[in-house]
Amino acid sequence: MPAYNDKKLYQAADEDDAEYVEIESAFHGCKVTEGQIYRLERNYNNPQLFENGEAYVVDDETRENYAVFMLCKIALYK
Repeated sequence: MPAYNDKKLYQAADEDDAEYVEIESAFHGCKVTEGQIYRLERNYNNPQLFENGEAYVVDDETRENYAVFMLCKIALYK
């Protein structure tokens, strides 16, 4: 079942507004699938650094993956 439960997705203005991430191209070793849409999760353990929580996705190995924003070409949706 897709992460977004077949609801209509719209382009998000920025990472703070986004709820989902589509992987347009993945870097080797990033553990995500190209073309897949992942739910955007947030870690609120460092509020002094990340006002809206540090964003990450749960990758194909069910681990928290913070690197997709730096290593992969992504599209943000809400």
